[in-house]
Amino acid sequence: MRTFFAVQQDKVFNSGWHQCISWARQQLQENKSTIQLLSARAGDKDAIVVAEITAQSERLIKGGRTLPVKRLMNGKAEI
Repeated sequence: MRTFFAVQQDKVFNSGWHQCISWARQQLQENKSTIQLLSARAGDKDAIVVAEITAQSERLIKGGRTLPVKRLMNGKAEI
């Protein structure tokens, strides 16, 4: 099973793919900064950036950077 994270600056939302995209689109209404979508499987130590959402576009990213999953927990990104 795969989980997804949407990260905007220090805010993190964790759910399914569609919920993360919906959250990202809502966040862009308030704050125009870029949102990255990350993906991880159960047991993975790192989440991989798979998409980037901006006010102008939404694009998939192949081979994106990684972030430790433990930095994405509790709804606050420790970047």
